Amino acid sequence: MDTFKKTATWTGVVLTALCGIVLLGGGKIVSGTLLIATAFLMVSPLWRHKTPRWARAGLLCSVFGLVIWNISTTDLPADSNVSTGMVVASSPPHADTFPRTGVKLVDQAAFILAGFLDQAQSS
Repeated sequence: MDTFKKTATWTGVVLTALCGIVLLGGGKIVSGTLLIATAFLMVSPLWRHKTPRWARAGLLCSVFGLVIWNISTTDLPADSNVSTGMVVASSPPHADTFPRTGVKLVDQAAFILAGFLDQAQSS
């Protein structure tokens, strides 16, 4: 059971840091920095030995809640097939990478991921 607990803990730390890196590359600087700082805090010995479990769980839930809220404030570009009769600014090149699902939060997260992939592409 101890091996499973260590594996789960390190998997959580790595996934939190990777999500932070994706958010940084996708343009969500505050959320990315917050997740990377949280990953470093999760690794620190003070986190594991000095703080009670309820405080750790509360802090992690509040950090992930703030990150989800920040993702939900992402403005999606308008659909390209909708004719409004107005000239609008061109959408980012990665706007059509992922098809729209109809679930706004999923679409916003996919838009941020597409921005990260656009930034990570080799020139």
